[in-house]
Amino acid sequence: MALTKENNKMGSEKPRPTVDEIYALLKKTELPTVLVEGKDDIIFYRAIENELGKLEVDMLPAGNKQAVLALREKIKAHPIAMPIVFIVDKDLWVHSEVTYPNDIEDVITTSGYSIENDLFRDGELEILMTPDERKIFKEELIKFSRWYALALSRNFKGIESSFRTNPGKVLDDSSFYDQEIALHKDEDYPEPIFTQITAEYQHYLRGKSLFSLLLRQLAASKRDVKFGSKQLMWIGASRKGANFERIKLAVATALGKTQEEPLAA
Repeated sequence: MALTKENNKMGSEKPRPTVDEIYALLKKTELPTVLVEGKDDIIFYRAIENELGKLEVDMLPAGNKQAVLALREKIKAHPIAMPIVFIVDKDLWVHSEVTYPNDIEDVITTSGYSIENDLFRDGELEILMTPDERKIFKEELIKFSRWYALALSRNFKGIESSFRTNPGKVLDDSSFYDQEIALHKDEDYPEPIFTQITAEYQHYLRGKSLFSLLLRQLAASKRDVKFGSKQLMWIGASRKGANFERIKLAVATALGKTQEEPLAA
């Protein structure tokens, strides 16, 4: 039976469907579909879906970036009837030290490191903090970025790195921090990377780490009003800022292009 708007939602299904399972699902769908990464991201993308109501487009989380790109390759090799659009986070592609693929012109990417970064900017989420909270946030941001820049630099050099470590571990475990921040033999501290990240942390700092730093203030036990990550994503999406509008336009444009192309039999 062909899928409808109601049953083409898989964000909460467990275990995570495989690439082959999602491909089989897409072959049956009667809707233009936008493949995104994770189920948490869908809070943002559902807002875009609502804005594009006339196109009757559906947003479907594939699970992660690798799954989205694998599905793109599979669909290129074995086309399906309905138009499919692909959106992924830039992740480390946001840094000039990492080679940006030259064969993904049809893939929509975030402006910053991840969708959390784009929502952070669109939602102006820092205004949710009190002046005292903002002061602590900036202090922790600088300390965390001092560690993060070094961890990232090691990753760029092919050295095993824990740059995805949660900020809570980095900031609260002094032994871990001191051990990680110690320079290796003949290693120089990457001041340019640190300067870039601290100057434009909304863009370059890993999005989940950025949200975690913010939530250390906004979800603190002493707060009367507490926020969670999903609430922050909703706030960011509801503001419909520049990043929201850019992705919305990119999806609409991509669907317009694909719908002009011959459909597979």
